[in-house]
Amino acid sequence: MPITYSNTLAAYAVGRRVNMEEWNAITRSLEGATPVGFGQPVIAGTAAHTCAPLTAAAQNVLGITEADPTLPRPGDAYAQYDNVPICESGVIGVLLGANVTKGAQARFDITNKNWTGAAASGTVLTIPGAQFDEAGSSGAVGKVRYRRPVPSLSA
Repeated sequence: MPITYSNTLAAYAVGRRVNMEEWNAITRSLEGATPVGFGQPVIAGTAAHTCAPLTAAAQNVLGITEADPTLPRPGDAYAQYDNVPICESGVIGVLLGANVTKGAQARFDITNKNWTGAAASGTVLTIPGAQFDEAGSSGAVGKVRYRRPVPSLSA
């Protein structure tokens, strides 16, 4: 019996690498009780080898969380003490909160927990080293090309 393949599988998903270009990831434990979703920027935690969600400007961004389909609970988020894979460089799928343009600076909305090309504000933060790899529409899974600069302070 021949193997059959579905033609309806998505090419990539939120928090998943889009392609096999050069990439790098690190792992940290999630600090604190605030969960962090897949495809979201994280900062260094206060304890050694920990991370926490991005919450304000002028925080040092470690990278963008990758998805873990093996979590023992439902949902697309990490909870306190989970090991969190963090993309430091590569192309990763993210949730778009607005229409975006290819090549535009990628920003993260800390209130709505999604990515946008909107102007920076108190709740829409510029993520250094992040740009949209292709145009996309609000509510869709988009592509962010990320290369972590050092330092990587959100603005």
